[in-house]
Amino acid sequence: MSIRQIILFFIRYKYLAIFPIAVVEGPIITIISGFLVSRGILSLLPTLIIVFFGDLISDVAFYFVGRGGRRAIQYVKFIKISEQRLERLENRFKSSPWKTMILAKVSYGLGSIFMIASGASRMPAKKFVEYISPINFLRSSALLAAGYYFGKIAIRFGSKYFVYFAAAVIILVPLGYYFFHKKYEPQI
Repeated sequence: MSIRQIILFFIRYKYLAIFPIAVVEGPIITIISGFLVSRGILSLLPTLIIVFFGDLISDVAFYFVGRGGRRAIQYVKFIKISEQRLERLENRFKSSPWKTMILAKVSYGLGSIFMIASGASRMPAKKFVEYISPINFLRSSALLAAGYYFGKIAIRFGSKYFVYFAAAVIILVPLGYYFFHKKYEPQI
């Protein structure tokens, strides 16, 4: 699938295409969505709401996996977390939930493990949503703004280079985001 086909896909399906991707991979689609907002393909407020709720649904789902206990975690194949690491995370959620939630949302690739640990620590669901909602809103806003900024820069280059710039944003920005967080990944 070419970059042009991807852009045409989002132009055609807009928010219906973004929501399921936001549930599965929030940060990358949020940056791409910001880019599409800058081009006038999407509107800012509906896009922000959709990426926010997509990310929130994902976090809540992982929270409830953790609430199912250690036995439930064993049935989720892609989660490879030792008993010792899970206990340390649970203790962090009990001692400093705000710091731990913020750390979870900036730890690309570890967020799901943090969300599972928040459920396993028996943090009340209401408290979890109260903590994660403002953090997700700020993160979604920042990532949308980054994508919007890159989209506005693309306008300066002109339509001749738009496809190349779109490819760079769609591929390089998420890769940069991933590698930055991989390099500065916190030790838990």
